[in-house]
Amino acid sequence: MNKRKVNDLSFGTKCENLFLSKFKYIIKKSDNEMDEIDFKHKTKKILYELKSRKYDFEDCNDWKVSMNKLVYHQKYNKGGKFFVYMMFHNGLYYWKYDEKQVHKKDCEWAVRVDRGKKERNFYFNIKRELFKKSKYNLCSPKDMSNVKHIKECLID
Repeated sequence: MNKRKVNDLSFGTKCENLFLSKFKYIIKKSDNEMDEIDFKHKTKKILYELKSRKYDFEDCNDWKVSMNKLVYHQKYNKGGKFFVYMMFHNGLYYWKYDEKQVHKKDCEWAVRVDRGKKERNFYFNIKRELFKKSKYNLCSPKDMSNVKHIKECLID
């Protein structure tokens, strides 16, 4: 694994730990590290996927989320809810899955090559205007080396 991928995974893990510390009484980390979904509600049929970004919410118009997240929800969480949370430098935002908002035209194959090898995946795009700002203003860290900074992002 190259340095970029290791750094990306470390960043994601720090953000997941921050998210979990905020919601630890109602959510739990998925049982298997390789699960398609990051978190599950402890008592209800609710799945949560967390995406951590190294920029502000306004810096992008839409985000790609791997289609396997959606397929997992549809297969194993029938009748339940599915949320995608996005943690940015300037706050936490979420999108509640609505099948009316996921269209074939918004799904595509994409390749990223910035982590040392080609990573090809099928994605669905979620437009920025579909996200809502969370009342829990958690922020992704701007300085990866300063773990204390993560705790200072807790505003409420």
